[in-house]
This record gives sequence, structure tokens and C-alpha cells, in this order.
Amino acid sequence: MPSANFRLHSYKNLKSYTFESVLRFIKNSGYIIYKVWFYVVTALPVLVFSPLLLIGVSSRKTYPLVYWCARSIWAPFILFMMGTPIRKVLGSEKLPNTPAIMVMNHTSMLDVMLMLRICKKPVVFVGKAELQRIWIFGFFYKRAVIMVDRSNKESRKQVYQSVQERVKNGASIAIYPEGGVPDSSVMLDRFKNGAFSMSLTHGLPIVPIINYDCKKRINWDFYHGGPGVLRYKIMPTIKAGTYSKNELEKFREDVRALFIEELTNEPVMNSRG
Repeated sequence: MPSANFRLHSYKNLKSYTFESVLRFIKNSGYIIYKVWFYVVTALPVLVFSPLLLIGVSSRKTYPLVYWCARSIWAPFILFMMGTPIRKVLGSEKLPNTPAIMVMNHTSMLDVMLMLRICKKPVVFVGKAELQRIWIFGFFYKRAVIMVDRSNKESRKQVYQSVQERVKNGASIAIYPEGGVPDSSVMLDRFKNGAFSMSLTHGLPIVPIINYDCKKRINWDFYHGGPGVLRYKIMPTIKAGTYSKNELEKFREDVRALFIEELTNEPVMNSRG
């Protein structure tokens, strides 16, 4: 028969294992609830205001109104309900007053809300064409976003035409140069040419915006996330003409190196965003 010491040791191990399992279950349940809550608070305003949104997205002339609603109602509502206030860090620059291309590292679904809160003047996002297939969201998405199918050359050409038209109307362009959200273990994925090619083609400045924390709050890992501050930093504007059309790769990699340098250093908090 097992000795008393063996039975006691086994009981302690079982008790410890059970306690850890319960803690893990509670923790994972919290992550799931937080993630589901995000989808609820994201969809709720869209459903409630869908009649007004239908009118707003029916014409490009009304886009500034749609943008104002997204920036002033939708985004702050989500950020408040998720417990994720935004803060700019020390050394953050001001955005230019004229149209520009805003580039931000893509880490989370919160990136869009962060970009909206940073940019007071209308910004048009360039996004994946596949997202238009999402029920309800896709209907509004394809009317408010410049969609690109990177596997289709004609789609890429159409993007450049759409960008030119939106810029003429005074809007800036927002692009996530990684082309998607990388794995949570990847700090920064490779950059695509799109944003930098547009800058060279249309003579638009590039504004790098560093996003430090969205990945920690909401990412594609279901058992991860939670409330907390979203820090950001607006880097100095890279003026049009700084690079020539023959320097596309250098342009792209120089900006990526800037992101890597900033993301590897712990930023100092400055003030409310």
C-alpha cells in the first residue's frame, strides 16, 4: 500500500493542479467574455444607426459626416466600453493640415478606432476587398473604404484612381503597410509597396504613426487581452519629394526601420490623446 507521505504528496499535487486549473479556467473565461464584449459594442452602434449610415454612405459628398460619426461617436464609444483610453507619448508630432498618407503598424481590430481618434480631419482607409463579405459590416465597409484585391492588377489600378479622387476632395489616406495583422509573436511584418508607391505617384507626404499597445488589448489570439491604455506616437512627416521613384524599396525599408526602432524602445507617456 502507498505510504502516508506518498498519499500526502499526491494530494498536495492534485490540490495544486486543481487550483491552477480553476485559475486558468477563470482567466480564459475572462478573455472570452472580453473578446465577445468587443464584438457586441462594435456592432451595436452600427445596428442602431444603420438607417442614418445608409443615407451617409450613399454618396461620397456625405463622407465627412460619416467620418465625423465614426470618429466622434462609434470609436470613442468602443474605446470607453473596452476600457482602452488613448494617450500620445512624449515627442509626438502634429499631423499636417494638408492631405497625407497615414501609415500605422497593424496589430489589432482596435487599430481602426485608434486611427479615427488620432485623425480629426477625414481619412479614407484602404482595406482588403475580402472584408466586404462580412454580413452587415461588409455592406457599409465597401461604401466607406477604398478596397484593394492585391491579387488583381486591375483592382490595384483602381485604388490609385480612387486615392487621387479622395485626395482632391481634401481627405487623407490611411494604410496599414503590413497588409494584414501578423501573428501575435511578430513585432512588425514586412511592409508592402502600396503606401509608398502612392506617395511617390501622387506626391503625398507620409506620416508614420506608431501603435504600441493595441496588440496587448485585443488581438486574434482568443485567450489574450484586457483593458489598458493605448499609446501612440506621430512621427515627423516625410515630405513628398524626399525619395525618388527609383528609391521605392529604400523608402519602404527606411520607414519600416523607423517603426522597429520606436517599437523596441519603451515610450514615455505625454498627455491625453
